[in-house]
Amino acid sequence: MVQPAFKVDIIGRAYSKLRISGLTVDPSPEDLELALCELEAMMAEYASRNMEVGYLFTDAPDPNDDLGVPLQFWPALSTNLAVRLIPDFNKQVPDTLLAQASQSLSNMAGRCAADKIRGVQYPSRQPIGSGNQLFGRWTRFYNYFNTLPPNAPGVQTIMQGETNDFRESFEAYLHTGEFITSYEVVCDTGLVVDSSVNNDPIIDYRLTAPIDQSTTIWQLVKVKITTDIGRVEIRIINFQVAPRVIVGSQP
Repeated sequence: MVQPAFKVDIIGRAYSKLRISGLTVDPSPEDLELALCELEAMMAEYASRNMEVGYLFTDAPDPNDDLGVPLQFWPALSTNLAVRLIPDFNKQVPDTLLAQASQSLSNMAGRCAADKIRGVQYPSRQPIGSGNQLFGRWTRFYNYFNTLPPNAPGVQTIMQGETNDFRESFEAYLHTGEFITSYEVVCDTGLVVDSSVNNDPIIDYRLTAPIDQSTTIWQLVKVKITTDIGRVEIRIINFQVAPRVIVGSQP
C-alpha cells in the first residue's frame, strides 16, 4: 500500500470515513476544494493551539501539495476532517467516528505537549546533598545556570557570526479582510535586527548573531503587529545562540 504523502490523500481518507458514515455519492471537484479549505483552516487552528505536527502551509494551497505530517498523526487529520465535513452533507456525526476523532486528536495533542516539555531548573536555595556532589568544586546549594531552553514551541537556532532571514506568519491570526498596518521587531542584546519588512500577512526579518558579543545561550525576539481594526498581536520567539566553530585558522 502506498502511504499518503499529499494533502489529497488525507482528504480522500476523510471522504472514505464519510462513505462509511452514509455518504452515497463520490465527492465532486467542489467537494474536494471545500475539504482542502477546511483542512487548511483546521491545521491553522491546531497550530495556534501549539499542535505543530509539520503540516506544510502554502500561499496557494493545492490538493497535490506535500503533507509534511508524520504517519502517526494521519488518523487525527482524516477523522477530524471528516467530522468537520459531515454537516455540509446534512448528516449527523456517528458516535463511532466522533470517538475515533476525539481519541486521535487527544493523542496528537498529548504527543505535541510532551515534545515541548522542558526540564525545571532547581532553585538556588535547594541543597545539593553530599551524594549528588560528583565533580567540581564542592558547593552546598544548586547554582543557577542559564542552560535550559524556554518553555515554548518553535525554538530557532542561529550561530555566532551568522546572518540569516526569518519570518513570522500571522495568516491564521488575521480575520478575513484584516491586514497589518504597523509592526516592530526587537530583540535581546545578544542579537541584532538588521532589517525587517511587512509582507502582509508575514513579517520577514534578518538577524545577526555577533561573534564578539558576550551573551547567554537563550535570546528572545519580539514581533508585534497592529491591524487596521486596532487589534494588537505580540509574538515572542526563542532563539538558541550557538557558539561559533573555528576550523583551522578561520572562524
